Amino acid sequence: MVRLSYYGQLTVFPRKQVFRIPLNGDQCGDAESVDVGGQPNALNLAIQNPEFALITTDSGIVLLHNSKVISTTKVNYTITSSSVSPDGTEAVVGAQDGKLRIYSINGDTVTEEAVLEKHRGAITSIHYSPDVSMFASADVNREAVVWDRSSKEVMPVFD
Repeated sequence: MVRLSYYGQLTVFPRKQVFRIPLNGDQCGDAESVDVGGQPNALNLAIQNPEFALITTDSGIVLLHNSKVISTTKVNYTITSSSVSPDGTEAVVGAQDGKLRIYSINGDTVTEEAVLEKHRGAITSIHYSPDVSMFASADVNREAVVWDRSSKEVMPVFD
């Protein structure tokens, strides 16, 4: 998988490594590799904190600052999707069991704050709203759910 960030970096992750490649105009700089301990399944950049990245593997959450691993948190469920808030202080992690786990991030500490249950299948996608007041999640059964970020409740659906 290859991802181009807004901040002029190309990030590539084959196998257990993430490569950070600086982009300068139409030229690529030297690649820096980081071993994240497992096959990455998601790379999340905190848009307001561009040196911070959250990477998930099927069994863990890895925090990077620039190209250095600052924290690795193993989990006892299979991660399928993740998203990080623009300021890098919160992550929503989706799992094979259909649950969403909300984590607070403070420096190199990742703390589970809540477990949300609504989906009936593995989580495939998670995204914050532009104003960060809500986030949406989707699952393999093509069900999408919009959540209120502060209350952690499902937003009402109006017809």
